Amino acid sequence: MKADISSELRIISVKATATKLNAGRSTLYTWLDTKSPHYKPDLPKPVHQGSSVGFIEHEIDDYIRGLM
Repeated sequence: MKADISSELRIISVKATATKLNAGRSTLYTWLDTKSPHYKPDLPKPVHQGSSVGFIEHEIDDYIRGLM
């Protein structure tokens, strides 16, 4: 049986996401910008919580695994 999804969800900051991807914050935002020549359409989209922005950790981990 599948584990409870709420136990799997962890939102990490933009800074932590950039660190996991070995990139700077501005590079991360460039990769997310659809108008940028460096746009990465398969990169997980950020989630917004009020004025805070973050990424779902397991989505970033899956993205990194996909790059290997």
